[in-house]
Amino acid sequence: MARLVIAGGGFAGFWAAAAAVRLRRDAPSLASLEILLISRDDQLVIRPRLYEPDPSRMVVPLVPRLEAIGVQFERGEINSIDVAGAKVQLAASAVSYDRLVLATGSQLARPAGTLGACGFDIDTLAGAAAFDRHLHELAARPESEGRWTVVIAGGGFTGIELATALPGRLLEIAGAGKVRVIVVDPASCIGASLGDGPQPAIRDALVAAGIEVRTGVTIASADLAGLVLSTGERIGCQTLVWTTGMRASPLAAKISARIDALGRIEVTPELRVSGLDHVFAAGDVAHATADGGHAILQSCQHAQVTGRFAGYNATADLAALPLQAYRQPLYTTCLDLGAAGAVLTKGWDRTVEATGEHAKAIKRRINTQLIYPPAEAEAILAAAAPVVMDEELFHRRILQKRA
Repeated sequence: MARLVIAGGGFAGFWAAAAAVRLRRDAPSLASLEILLISRDDQLVIRPRLYEPDPSRMVVPLVPRLEAIGVQFERGEINSIDVAGAKVQLAASAVSYDRLVLATGSQLARPAGTLGACGFDIDTLAGAAAFDRHLHELAARPESEGRWTVVIAGGGFTGIELATALPGRLLEIAGAGKVRVIVVDPASCIGASLGDGPQPAIRDALVAAGIEVRTGVTIASADLAGLVLSTGERIGCQTLVWTTGMRASPLAAKISARIDALGRIEVTPELRVSGLDHVFAAGDVAHATADGGHAILQSCQHAQVTGRFAGYNATADLAALPLQAYRQPLYTTCLDLGAAGAVLTKGWDRTVEATGEHAKAIKRRINTQLIYPPAEAEAILAAAAPVVMDEELFHRRILQKRA
């Protein structure tokens, strides 16, 4: 009996499993294929929502969904992968595979040393929960410098969404008084990596929320009472949050030297790991190329689609069926801007399609409906085909209108 192992239970891993099951259902020669998903968690964390209050709500039970479609589950931490022996090594056991989909995701790239050990993050469910508890615990502290000051290190997508959400969260906890949110980024402007299109909406939202920015600088040192910027400015604050970008799971570098600056592994158009016939990769761990030559981003959007393609192709490879080249011609972003609404962009040039409350309604639907996997087997498999977002689907699914 052949076995497909999927390493990782995030968006890429889940949809790789679902795509594999869908093909197993449709191809008689794959009827006996065993599909096993290994993950440290038995929940799928809705990571794009961890900037919101009460992060304990941002999970989806993983095992019932896997059981519904006939996928086995093993909970454990993957220590290493023996590609020569085709085995995944866990703490107390080894699992053999005929094909492997590596979908172990990414982690926050904190600074090294004592500086990176300071502060909080919202990269994981545990991290977001600790940050949420800390904000509520501030209310019990005596009045002191920086009690209601939060400094966010990193002005990218996550940093902006957290920053614009925080004034409201802090005022709910503080009750009254001055709250202060500061975003620090080494780039020349906040949201530089998001392109020019959404910049006016971002600037207006930051100003309206009273958020301070420090651009072209880094954090030189930090302690429990405050921090010092590279300019020498000292900011008294009792809350520092890191949102300084992501780096791929270290497992990628352990199985191949062909990795990019983010630690992502090189893959072929079919998402096979370059030089490794029996290993495919998807999501934040894969350096895949979307249509137009753009390298995909470490995002839920790309994880879901690469997961479907990798799961399909790894399964098709076992049955000597034709593989499908990954493609994702339409890239969109929807950035939450707190009380100012949101901004929706389309394409790699990030053309603005909607702002304000209209975009906020779209963001709300994406976050609470579209990124959640269905619970029923039929719906999961219906959504597991390796299909891509095009103009017609964008208008119908995202904008909810005809093209």
